[in-house]
Amino acid sequence: MNYIFCLVSLLGAFLLFQVQPVISKFILPWFGGSPGVWTMCMLFFQVALFGGYSYAHLLSRRRPLTQAWVHVVLLGLAVALLPIVPGADLKPEGTANPAWRIVLLLLATVGLPYFVLSATSPLVQVWYSRVYPNRTPWRLYALSNAGSLTALLTYPILIEPRWDVVRQAWIWSGAFGVFALLMGACAVGEWRRGSAEAARRLQAEIQVDAMSPKPGALRRLQWVLLPAFASLMLLATTNHVCQDVAVIPFLWVVPLALYLLTFIICFDHPRWYRRAAWAVPAMLAIVLTSGLFEIPWNWTPDFVTELVIYFATLFLVCMVCHGELARLKPGTSHLTEYYLLMSAGGALGGLLVSLVAPLVFTTFMEWSLGLVGGFVLVSWVACRGVMGQRRATTRKLVGAGFAVVAVVALYFVVDWEFLSFGNALARSRSFYGTLRVEAWSDDVEGDSRSLYCSGTEHGRQHLTPEKRRDPLTYYGHESGVGMVLDALKTKSDARVGIIGMGTATVACYAERGQTYRFYEINPDVVSMARKWFTFIDDLEARGANYELAMGDARLSLEHEPPQHFDALLLDAFSGDSVPVHLLTREAFEIYQRHLQPNGVIVVHITNKYLNLAPVVERLAREFGFLTTRQCIDPGELAGHYQPDYLLLSKDAEFIRAHPAVPPVYARALDVPLWTDHAHNLFQILQQR
Repeated sequence: MNYIFCLVSLLGAFLLFQVQPVISKFILPWFGGSPGVWTMCMLFFQVALFGGYSYAHLLSRRRPLTQAWVHVVLLGLAVALLPIVPGADLKPEGTANPAWRIVLLLLATVGLPYFVLSATSPLVQVWYSRVYPNRTPWRLYALSNAGSLTALLTYPILIEPRWDVVRQAWIWSGAFGVFALLMGACAVGEWRRGSAEAARRLQAEIQVDAMSPKPGALRRLQWVLLPAFASLMLLATTNHVCQDVAVIPFLWVVPLALYLLTFIICFDHPRWYRRAAWAVPAMLAIVLTSGLFEIPWNWTPDFVTELVIYFATLFLVCMVCHGELARLKPGTSHLTEYYLLMSAGGALGGLLVSLVAPLVFTTFMEWSLGLVGGFVLVSWVACRGVMGQRRATTRKLVGAGFAVVAVVALYFVVDWEFLSFGNALARSRSFYGTLRVEAWSDDVEGDSRSLYCSGTEHGRQHLTPEKRRDPLTYYGHESGVGMVLDALKTKSDARVGIIGMGTATVACYAERGQTYRFYEINPDVVSMARKWFTFIDDLEARGANYELAMGDARLSLEHEPPQHFDALLLDAFSGDSVPVHLLTREAFEIYQRHLQPNGVIVVHITNKYLNLAPVVERLAREFGFLTTRQCIDPGELAGHYQPDYLLLSKDAEFIRAHPAVPPVYARALDVPLWTDHAHNLFQILQQR
């Protein structure tokens, strides 16, 4: 029985956390590749975990025979719903907010298996404490967290590169069947070891529970608030990172793995958590994170350094939260209640980030507020830890000095400009990210406006009438997209598709009779482009045709008849985040269907973090396209950047007329063909 308990704890926790990146990656292309997909998935998993812990809490109070047959029946029902492969009929349609659609899809696909798995840890520990009343179950909890951590670390390193998500889902389903057999044997075995003896132990536990003082309201509140704050920091950090890099499992599982590692450390043994040893470094990490881009010597870290600092801050803050939580753990008679309130706290943190924050804030303010709240928390814990090491006569002096240092540091932690919304003309936040419009004034160039998604500029326009048709930022005449659209000026009936609107800067190139069809998933982008910029109004005033298809571009194109585009521009990135589902074989099959025989696909591959050129070039070879890379330096032109474009066409004359101008940092790389079910971003990390 001891070995079965250990094996079930490990396997159940492994499957519990392995299914999260598997199913999230599976459905990511269906919802626009937004970071909000992972956030909603995390919310679902946290709420399901709370449901599983509630079920375990109630079931553990029943007779052993009742526990056994109820759980075995539930395991059988979960197995009957396998495999966890979402059907194509579950794909979303329309432009409604996809948040609840994601929840319903997950509920139908993995709801019951995940619910059963989430109840495993508390149930097994309760059964273990009854079979072995003289042993502590806390090591079993650490063991289950080790299984969870193993699942997360092996996914991006071993599982994701080796199998596509369909095969991953089938393998997971088979492993769940093995788990169900072991868990059923565990339940039946615990009952058969002596149901009468187990019943007496259960009755004794209930009597002890009634006679012993119950945890007070303050302690119960701490059981909820500490894991809630740790969960908030986990999701806020993941959102912050995914907005500017990529919505990929690696950037989901690393913070989640660090989060779990703090549980393992804190609950393995009290000796691993010392207040001052963890809280003081946490204070320093938060200060460094808050001033990351304002360091006096103007050091700008690369993205790996950024990730290390962000994740280190998350780890240290969660270490303090879970260390304090471990100090408050009760006896075994209150074990399931303790887990129940812990899971309620985790779900609460998820609700605040996933549902409340988008309604209340127009930025990712929960990240900044989390840093401020985290600094206050770790400062208080550090102060208690430092004072605990001093004699009573010096505690007040040490506490006062520490408080002064903490207040001064807090001043640097709080980003006052960010919290006050700066000088933005408008801000918005939705499932798809944050937007803001800013105004600029220059003595030479005059006034202009810019649209930002996260921290990346997505278009700019001069406000003076004689200049407002000038394409700025990444869309100048010397750029790759400028070359293609200038070549179409003489074709009066040209059709151009644009995936990703931004400010609609490319509308500058539209001439009378031509049609520019925009595909945009975020309604806020369209509203801001029409309200604060005149590119579309000017296009229509010149006699060109403006068309708009709302929703995910790939899904829209999939259901449309052939559009016969002369040029198709892929420019749907959010910040530097890459919507991977737009760069796969399945996506390019759709693009080719909508392209004229000699049409051009223009892929905007400018990115600080990822080398996208080898991915697009491999796709081009797959479909017989010729390519030319255009990364032309605009020189001293004000308001222009050096964009990087790949042009794909089967028109050899067009390719010869535009010889490649690659960037100096271009790096040849052989990557496998990307598909919806198999793609690896590790291979294309930038090394400049």
